[in-house]
Amino acid sequence: MPNWLWRSVVAIAATTAVLSVAQWMNCALVVAPRQWPFYAKYIGTDAGAKLEPRVLGCEDSDNRTITVMMGLLTTLISLSRQTSDK
Repeated sequence: MPNWLWRSVVAIAATTAVLSVAQWMNCALVVAPRQWPFYAKYIGTDAGAKLEPRVLGCEDSDNRTITVMMGLLTTLISLSRQTSDK
């Protein structure tokens, strides 16, 4: 594998990892705390049963972040084995 291609793949993997963690942090530390007071008013009421407690795009963000990180780790391990064989 050419050196420039290996560096490009690693750079893209690092960028994807940073963006994935940033999305999780946004959902966990910014969006959820802002939405909680709104939902807390309606807990136990008829309207509370109809409300969706997670914001669209933030549902299951923990599992998506872990999936992305595992995929990137697999890619980097594969790259490291290809370069060590030569």
